[in-house]
Amino acid sequence: MTSRRTFVKAAAGIAAAGVCGSWIGKALATARGNTPLNVLFLMCDQHRPDAIGKYGDPYALTPAMDSLVADGMGLRQTYCQGPICVASRNSILTGRYVHSTGVLSNGYKANRSQISFAQVLRKQGYKTACFGKLHTPGREDLDWDVYVEGSHYPPGKVPPGGVLLESGLNAQNGNRIGAPYPFDENTTLEWRAKEDTIAFMKANISRPWLIQCSCKRPHPPFQPPKKYWDMIDRSRLQVPHSPPGDLKDCNPRYLESLRHRGMENLTDEQVRDGMQGYYGNLAFADAMFAQVLKALDDLGLRQNTLVIYTADHGEMLYEHRLWTKMVFFDPSVRVPLIVRLPEVVAAGKQSTALVESIDLFPTIMEFLGKPTPASVQGRSLAGLLTGKTDQHRTVVRSEFPNGKSRSGGYEPTMMQFDGRFKVVDNGPDLPPELYDHSTDPHEYANLHDRPEHKERLGKTIAELRAWVKQDVAPSQRKGGGETNVDE
Repeated sequence: MTSRRTFVKAAAGIAAAGVCGSWIGKALATARGNTPLNVLFLMCDQHRPDAIGKYGDPYALTPAMDSLVADGMGLRQTYCQGPICVASRNSILTGRYVHSTGVLSNGYKANRSQISFAQVLRKQGYKTACFGKLHTPGREDLDWDVYVEGSHYPPGKVPPGGVLLESGLNAQNGNRIGAPYPFDENTTLEWRAKEDTIAFMKANISRPWLIQCSCKRPHPPFQPPKKYWDMIDRSRLQVPHSPPGDLKDCNPRYLESLRHRGMENLTDEQVRDGMQGYYGNLAFADAMFAQVLKALDDLGLRQNTLVIYTADHGEMLYEHRLWTKMVFFDPSVRVPLIVRLPEVVAAGKQSTALVESIDLFPTIMEFLGKPTPASVQGRSLAGLLTGKTDQHRTVVRSEFPNGKSRSGGYEPTMMQFDGRFKVVDNGPDLPPELYDHSTDPHEYANLHDRPEHKERLGKTIAELRAWVKQDVAPSQRKGGGETNVDE
């Protein structure tokens, strides 16, 4: 076992010698006798950034994630590069901003010319596998030796009294937005991903591997197996209440989305259905990860495995009366990120440094002692994770398509956050948004028309509009249909 003292001593020796390249990778190789690290990449879909018990969420039943926070580092201000599934997942995989991947939203094909961290490790002799939800359509064969998504529902009729809800939230015609899953938990994608991950670890114990174990939950439908539905104490669920008219000066598509889904006039009980289903889904996903992490320990791989947990984007869960994602409020665009590597990552600490999801690619390369491809736009988190620094970025950015411009090109909406001020550029035809987190952490008051912020707003929007035109990749739609559907 590598002690922190041994690791620090090796790192100091390398630094003193002035060796270039991956200082942490070389230090780990020295301290661990050149035993390569495994990478266990755990992922959920649509996980709210603070919905973890250890972070104080009273409804989150997440003992596995709590243990990762206790034994690793929680990066509390991590932002995704696009608050929608396919765009965000391609950015994470390639370490590039959305406009630089060409995968602008759901409904776009992955760019096969861009390299991923899975590709790099596969070429370096790692056995790579993804079990569960992947959602980078069109490049699976490039990245994974093994890819198994698993079925969503078993064949056959729904049991009496049960119901299957739509994948996207929709309350039209009295549809429920949360209910118990009517089948056994061993029919779920999550259960299958857990089983496949454990089997793969056992089968490849003597060689280095990268596994992405990826749950679809807590993404809708908000339908956990009944055991987990019942674990959530409905009587304790407090319905969020926003100030009247807080969306009146935001992008009108926010309210249009509510009307389109029939969700603008929900009762408190309907909201509690959604909350109970969401937190039950999360508890179920966490329970699957708990079994994976136990198997890792049982196989003696804990000390030699870099564990990362994150999500592609968040979930509004009725804050601002909104649901799902696709907006730049923090519950949608900020994500949980936890990293654990015993005796290396500073254990039990939580960082508020600004981080982007694309920073994971170079971080993995740094820890494994591999060169980061020049195409990667992310920045390694190694210094932050090992306590060499407590700072990382000065701003974080995200983007989401708002349709075609008059010239027929890509017209994004964009966000920039500097740790205090969040600016949202809604395009040339709509007013922007500006929120001051020091006085308004819930982002209720849009300050875009305040004279004292005019210069700040203009400067930030100019920066964003220049940034989104840099290193633009071609995009390719998969075919007809809406690209911003809730998948």
